Amino acid sequence: MKNKGWIGKFYYMHDKIESRNIGIAFVFCLFSLGFLFFQSKGIEGGLDSWNHFLISRSAIKYPELLLNQWNKPIFTWLTVFVCQFGMNALVWFNITCVLFSGLLIALAFKKQKFSHAWVLLPLLVFTPILFENIISGLTEPLNVLMLSTVMYFWANNKLKTALIIASFLPFVRTEGFVILGAIILMVLYKKQYKALLWLFVGSFVMNFVGFLITGKPFWIITENPYWQQEVSGKFDPGSGSFFHFFKVARNMFGLLGCGLFLFGNLVLGYLLVKKQKIDDLFLLSFLVFWAYFMAHTTIYYLGILGSHGLLRVMAVVVPAFAIIIFYGLNTAFKSLKFKNAGCFYLLLILGFIHNAYKETEYAKPYRWSEATIKVDKGLQNFYKAGEWLKENNLLDSTIIHQSPYFNVAFNKDPYNEKSSFYVWSINQEKDYAPKGIILIWDGFSAVREGNMKLKWLQNNSEYEEIHYIEGFEKPKENPQMWDIRIFRKISYFNK
Repeated sequence: MKNKGWIGKFYYMHDKIESRNIGIAFVFCLFSLGFLFFQSKGIEGGLDSWNHFLISRSAIKYPELLLNQWNKPIFTWLTVFVCQFGMNALVWFNITCVLFSGLLIALAFKKQKFSHAWVLLPLLVFTPILFENIISGLTEPLNVLMLSTVMYFWANNKLKTALIIASFLPFVRTEGFVILGAIILMVLYKKQYKALLWLFVGSFVMNFVGFLITGKPFWIITENPYWQQEVSGKFDPGSGSFFHFFKVARNMFGLLGCGLFLFGNLVLGYLLVKKQKIDDLFLLSFLVFWAYFMAHTTIYYLGILGSHGLLRVMAVVVPAFAIIIFYGLNTAFKSLKFKNAGCFYLLLILGFIHNAYKETEYAKPYRWSEATIKVDKGLQNFYKAGEWLKENNLLDSTIIHQSPYFNVAFNKDPYNEKSSFYVWSINQEKDYAPKGIILIWDGFSAVREGNMKLKWLQNNSEYEEIHYIEGFEKPKENPQMWDIRIFRKISYFNK
């Protein structure tokens, strides 16, 4: 009984110290990301960030957007009111998602009596690919939070809750279906066969809601934009090397992160060979990371489902990445009876912070007067276009373009055809756009997403060019990429 008393006191003190350290790590990460926000003048994510913001903000006026599968319904529902307060509010929403993601996985390991669980917070926050995409309007941070929430409930032996939350992952990002596949493998490994049914809750609920509102019985499939593009064959995202994501692993995870992640994988392999007990979160993280990584690798190689080989998609599995590193190191320290783990972890976090700034090429915090995230030069040209239209009393016209940023900056409504709509809406064979509309053509998004070549406008007698804004640079492969040309329609289609 006396021994039990001492054991109880030891665990109480251990728990208290771990809680304090997690709290310190949380505050440190909060101040770090807050400083990153105030040091930034632009946002990451390009036009996608502005489009996510615009859709969520407009969903109050146009409720059908609440089911938009490009923006993702869960993301829209959680950000619809946030976005009424502007883009900065959405950025802080993403900062909050990432902070609580780290907190949840740290608490998950603390619950399992792991020492130094606090290190998971900065490991997650300062992994370069996630660190680079926090100051944005992207959906990745919310997906990171949901995945961390699944891990948290799994660690607390609340499998049903974990699986129900996981079942809604595809409605934050479509690749959630891949993560569900990894989770299914884990559930089968644990022989919890009946629990598999909970993984269908999200799809059933969302499809039922979609069917009630749209009348389409297979709403999940038929209204998925990537599936629609694949079936129609109208959009070619291009393809690339099968080893694309392997080659840029350092850019995504940092050299230190890649080395420690490889070590974590080797530790897992060793435990499997020796048939030793493997913690559920370790094995689950391994399955989630590699299922997701290889799915994107294959999709980009095949050039299907709208893949562009974007690196930021890998931010989604950073919780799994951090757990694999932490568990690998923890296992090694226990085996070697290493007593200076705390000092090692402090040095590790300093290394991760260095990697984060090195790979993102952000201005260091001590260079406080220098912008960390600079204003996108492409957006600056769209702003110049809007200002020119305002000066010439043309801003109240119907304006066709391919930039959600323009709609936000100049209060144009892309869901009201009298205000604005996108270039891809123009039927180039039978253009019924009314006389007097203004069309802003740019060499990047109007060509890639709007599928409109400059020659079509220049050779079309129904349009006249009224203004030209030269691009800020002239890439050899596409000298007109950043040019902007403004056209006015001078006659109505009458063929």
